[in-house]
Amino acid sequence: MPDQLLAWVELGSEPGVAPGPLERVRALLNTDDRFHRTDHLVGGPAGLVAFRDALRRYLADGDATALDALAAGHPLVVTFGDGAAALVPAGADALVTGLLADVHRAHAAGEWTRLKACANPDCQWVYYDSSRNRSGRWCSMNECGDVMKARAYRQRSRQA
Repeated sequence: MPDQLLAWVELGSEPGVAPGPLERVRALLNTDDRFHRTDHLVGGPAGLVAFRDALRRYLADGDATALDALAAGHPLVVTFGDGAAALVPAGADALVTGLLADVHRAHAAGEWTRLKACANPDCQWVYYDSSRNRSGRWCSMNECGDVMKARAYRQRSRQA
């Protein structure tokens, strides 16, 4: 079965590509492209838009209220096949439920904390922080990192 999400997202778009299934989640979050003021999910499935917005709130400020409510309506079932346990969608909206399973896997693997929104308030691109000590702040050091450091320098210069 082809991945239905591919109709709405572009996997592997730099910067900050995530490993494995977490890339699907990261790509979905970036359909709300704040830097270019473009929403690539306009006219898309309402459930997918609601999931993206709830997940972005959860990623940005830890508010899980909307995500918890959404998850309650998208049950996952544990299956045991091929000697391994897996979470599989049990509801009608398999796309959103599958993405919820990807988020769960990322939490269980300790990868969720590496998914971050760029600290540049004009950007907020969601990226996977692959730095060794998980201290990345910007989606790209060459773009947002330079801009933010220059802003901070100018601010310090004005105050001196």
